[in-house]
Amino acid sequence: MRQSEALRQLGLGVRLRTLRENRGMTTRSVAASLGVSRSSISRTERGLRAPDREEVSALCALFGVVGDEKQELLDRVGESQETSAWLALGDGMSDQLASLLVLEREAAKITCVELALIPGLAQIADYSRCLIGSRGLPPRELERKVATRLGRQAVLSRNNPPQTRIVIEESVLSRTLGSDEVLRMQLDHLVTLNQRPNVDIRVIPLSAPAHLALNGSFSFFELADGSAYAFMESQGFAVCLVESDDLRFVVDTCAGLEDIVLDEVESMSAIVAAAERLRR
Repeated sequence: MRQSEALRQLGLGVRLRTLRENRGMTTRSVAASLGVSRSSISRTERGLRAPDREEVSALCALFGVVGDEKQELLDRVGESQETSAWLALGDGMSDQLASLLVLEREAAKITCVELALIPGLAQIADYSRCLIGSRGLPPRELERKVATRLGRQAVLSRNNPPQTRIVIEESVLSRTLGSDEVLRMQLDHLVTLNQRPNVDIRVIPLSAPAHLALNGSFSFFELADGSAYAFMESQGFAVCLVESDDLRFVVDTCAGLEDIVLDEVESMSAIVAAAERLRR
């Protein structure tokens, strides 16, 4: 299946932005060269506007993009719209990873619900390395992927950062991934991260009654313009939901979280207690 129109625009936008930055150009200079408004270029790079083939071709000429790379960008224009998209996770910066970076950068509010692991936005390097290393990657590739994941976390400390809620199931607090020390450091990091005014970390106790979040982990992004996206990963694939009908389940799940999570003090107490048990 192909990407949804919205997700495809996000992936194309981040590619065009990277090409512009690599050329040392500003949105103002690009806009002046093409005879369009600066806001038009900005909206295209943020995935909020779909450029046509003529515009993408002009941008390629401006950025010195030719051959197969140019054709690959042109092929993204005008693809059919889908409700959601399953895409294989590649070794490079795949479309869905590029789109995830844009979503994290543009979101006003992020909700991560994770039943098995600490979400990527809250992982320390060694925890990420344990997870990604299970794929048997060469050391250099492993470190590149770890660096990319950690680099995404810059959105939490930027100016005007997104309000971010991270919800994890209590079982995550005891899943060592083979190393008590790594998990202890990871739990300590959660306590520190929760001190940020824009971050709220909550725990779903194992004693909670049956709830919608049991149907699967996800990240939910709410953008300033009112648009929303849900991103899910499983077994080397990713799916992004963009249509309101598809998002209804995610919205309902997020709305019901307050009924099942521990409050902030109880959540931190559970995390601290789990870390203390690992110190013994």
